[in-house]
Amino acid sequence: MQFSKKDTNVVKGVAIIAMLFHHCYVTGVSFKAHGVSFAPFSKGTVVSLALWSKVCVGIFVFLSAYGITLALKRLYDNGQFDRSNLSGMSARRIWKILAGFWPVFILAVLGCALWAPDSFEVYGQGLTRIIHVVLDFLGLADLFGTPTLIGTWWYLSLAFVEIMLLPLLYYIYRRCGAFLTLSLSVFLPMALSLEMSNLVRYLPVMVLGIWFAQENLFPRIARWRIPHTGTAATRTVEFALLAVLILGTVWLKNSDFGQAHENITDSVTPLAVIVFTWLFLTGIPYLREILAVLGRYSMNIFLLHNFIRARWFEDFSYSFRFWWLIVLVLLLDNFVLSVAIEWLKKVLRYNSFVSKIENVIQAVTIEGNNKGKV
Repeated sequence: MQFSKKDTNVVKGVAIIAMLFHHCYVTGVSFKAHGVSFAPFSKGTVVSLALWSKVCVGIFVFLSAYGITLALKRLYDNGQFDRSNLSGMSARRIWKILAGFWPVFILAVLGCALWAPDSFEVYGQGLTRIIHVVLDFLGLADLFGTPTLIGTWWYLSLAFVEIMLLPLLYYIYRRCGAFLTLSLSVFLPMALSLEMSNLVRYLPVMVLGIWFAQENLFPRIARWRIPHTGTAATRTVEFALLAVLILGTVWLKNSDFGQAHENITDSVTPLAVIVFTWLFLTGIPYLREILAVLGRYSMNIFLLHNFIRARWFEDFSYSFRFWWLIVLVLLLDNFVLSVAIEWLKKVLRYNSFVSKIENVIQAVTIEGNNKGKV
């Protein structure tokens, strides 16, 4: 009952579907001119669910924190929780993200040059244009408040901040415990009257990721389940309880409290979806495999889907009339393109290059650590 790498990919698959649904219907600008049918639901219901589906961001933040914490735990327990090792670990993770981002960035530039050349106007002119392009290429546009080729890429800056911040949060957790660390992540920004920035908004879910990884809570949740005196009956009750909880998070997201305290909403909601997915969806054989495959390609889909949906082929993307079919076709488009990107990277031996640079970073880290011990 461990939360495995495959389970992580299954949850990522759920998150990436939610992301596509969110961007397709979160605003009327995208679909009003295309005569989308929302049957059997009302347009308002679908739009409300699309707003709730931004839960995808919190899911990815949680999973990142969970994975990083497992690595930090090994360092801490082995007495290697020092600046050199932490810097090396963070550098390798940032490198992996950039290495995955750059091929898509190049493809996006080529696609915009062909189908949306006015996209480059966002960068400005002259030296300013060069600076903006470089910052966007490094995934730092949102962090520096500079223009980006597509708004979706704001998450890259948050991912980098999370990687750099997690060692500090983990250290606080080990010193102060789960309750105090989580309380600080929620209430300290309120006490300091900080605006609801992306970091403030997703700080509590980072701590939840640390908590679940450090205390190995997923197996404990499995043990806390209703005793299976009658398997079908108890599973049905469990499913219903979690389904009601998730429906409650939909209400919470749209409530005045939820909109005023997004840091609370966007920690409770992702956790509910993750637990539901792990307890139930990962146990459905064919669905589990499909979601796991989508999860493996989730980064490419995340980076590209808004270009296909709204920048390059908007009329085509929304031409399938039914709200669910539009999302399905968009998912298939992006999946096929993502597979092609990974195939091309393999043919060009790009992955070997990425691994060599990662090995160099690790070697430099080891050398620096050895020097520090002399």
